[in-house]
Amino acid sequence: MNTAENAIELLVIEPSLDAAENYIKSLRNAGLAIHPTQITQETELTAALNGSALDLILCSAETGQERFQASLDQCLKARSDIPVIVVYEDQEPDLLLQAMQNGARDVVSRDDPLHLQLVVKREFGDLLLRRELERVTGRLAETEARCTTLIENSRDAIAYIHEGMHIRANPVYLEMFGYGDMEDIEGLPILDMIAPDDTDKFKKFLRSQGAEQAELEVRCQNNEGESFDAVLEFSSASIDNEPCTQIMIRANASDPDLEEKLLQASSRDPHTGLANRPYFMDQLQQISDRQDDAKDNNWLFYLLIDDFQKLRSSIGLAPSDALLKELAATLENMVDEGMLLARFDDHAFTILGPMPSQSEAASLAERLRSSVAQHQFRTGIEVTEPTSSIGLARLSDAVANGQELINLAYQACETARSEGGNRISVFEEERDEGIDEEGSDTQLNELIQQALDNDRFKLVYQPIVSLEGDSRESYAVLTRLLDENNREIPPGQFMGTADQSGQMAAIDRWVINNAMSELAEQRKDGRKVNFFISLSTAALKDEKLLLWICDCLRDHHAKGAWLTFQLHQVDLLSHMREARTLIEGLKKIKCEIAIDHYGGNPESNALLKNVPVDYLKFDSSLIENLATQQQKQDRLSELNREAQGRDIKTIAMGVEDANSLALLWTVGVNYIQGYFLQEPSEDISASFSEHGTSI
Repeated sequence: MNTAENAIELLVIEPSLDAAENYIKSLRNAGLAIHPTQITQETELTAALNGSALDLILCSAETGQERFQASLDQCLKARSDIPVIVVYEDQEPDLLLQAMQNGARDVVSRDDPLHLQLVVKREFGDLLLRRELERVTGRLAETEARCTTLIENSRDAIAYIHEGMHIRANPVYLEMFGYGDMEDIEGLPILDMIAPDDTDKFKKFLRSQGAEQAELEVRCQNNEGESFDAVLEFSSASIDNEPCTQIMIRANASDPDLEEKLLQASSRDPHTGLANRPYFMDQLQQISDRQDDAKDNNWLFYLLIDDFQKLRSSIGLAPSDALLKELAATLENMVDEGMLLARFDDHAFTILGPMPSQSEAASLAERLRSSVAQHQFRTGIEVTEPTSSIGLARLSDAVANGQELINLAYQACETARSEGGNRISVFEEERDEGIDEEGSDTQLNELIQQALDNDRFKLVYQPIVSLEGDSRESYAVLTRLLDENNREIPPGQFMGTADQSGQMAAIDRWVINNAMSELAEQRKDGRKVNFFISLSTAALKDEKLLLWICDCLRDHHAKGAWLTFQLHQVDLLSHMREARTLIEGLKKIKCEIAIDHYGGNPESNALLKNVPVDYLKFDSSLIENLATQQQKQDRLSELNREAQGRDIKTIAMGVEDANSLALLWTVGVNYIQGYFLQEPSEDISASFSEHGTSI
């Protein structure tokens, strides 16, 4: 490890300015980059230890025995991770020996600069190695946590066996064999899961199995003694550094009952027991596709727990998960049997079902809101009283599909949340339908212009999470238009009109300016925040945009390296010359470039040969239903392999479920973005460590 390539943040506790300068000069002569902080007064030590980052401390023994021992003890207690080197001149050996026994890493004579150089190089090199070990250990723990999450949400039954006994199993495995939780199966022999007629066959297989992967067709039995055909896949694994065997069980296609059990288990959220998001979306789309009039009676409720991230930070991760479980049970008791209740997101629930009228739907929503507000969650002597915001939308012929209905209910929920939360809001169909009427484009143009003139746009942020432990906090910047009632209009409803009317260039500049302002504030707080900002077709044609961006960076005291500008693949293909000119300019000011919606057509590959980019954001169509379509998996793997072969990082957009996440992990995608992680929010407060970074 070349320590000369790293600047050393050095604290020098030395009453003599000349002596301190000699230490620093000697170290710099040895090729070390030194950022020194010198203190001569005892009162300065506490501030120095609690202030900036430190790598090494030089503590002079020439300050008097009592003061020296006090300074050394304070350094070792306040910064036990930082090496302390004692510099001496005429001290007694017993004092120096005691200093090392107390924790000093070494003692060096003031008159031996070569020794000082060698000791500093050694200690700083060791420090870097320890920090790297901590990072690697942390990443390993994060990786293991992510793998555990993937296993828990797998559609396949997975268990781990050590010396023939169960030590871990996922919910699908427990469901398959009729057990309620892991305590019922822990320590249970795997042979108890094998039908009596096949135990000899199973034992013989285990004796002959090596370290390689293998499969076995065998009859299993559940805790009721009912048997079924299954295929067991064996592979080597380890848990807590102990070797074990992973068993994955796939149902035999000839056993429809078992297939039905697996399907049922994979459609449930393992924590709350409610329907999960993929199952809810599938049922919603089936109802949306119906052609009868009865579908128009269906209402969608989008219930979001208010300020849940702050609540989680206050009471902790495990208690907040317990709270969600209690709220899920409360909601389940209030919903009629004919309605579908799901855990749609981390702290969001959705309900779908027929209601006779809007007033009846609003009445149910009010009862749900009230039940959440009255719920008291106790953690020790502390009591937490959560609240919720609920948005409602009705399924009708004007709603194109299930996803659009979700968007409408979510908009209504955001309206309730923006008004202070703990309330309900109903999406007004009349206004939405009016957008398609003659003259509505003119009204929308006027609304956009008013927003430009009066700051009536709003920025929301969605985290882009690293699957490899990148410590930076990256967010996609998204735009919402506010109408006269402060209701949000998503970009899909106004961007097209803005583009046709020539308003997109102005919107681009509004977004860039306000995003830079927010980014600079986040960076002032010491956070490593980076923004991904989309540029429209109009931006490629705006010849003055680059200089304007430079002015914005200067005005906000921001750096180009904090920004990634993303361009739509279609725009790049259509305006290659303008795009290359803009990209070259952005690269000169250290901005990074991403291609958005990449891979959606066969011409994608040609872009990488002509445009210098840093990221590819795969089109969400490649991610949708990824777990069930091998062709998409192969296509995504090919695109990802080609991009990373060119040192381009990849981002999967539209990640909606754990099954897709598992495949993306296997493919090797670098980052993920989607509602499975977090919905777009005004708050830049995602807990990246929960997703495996710290994103």
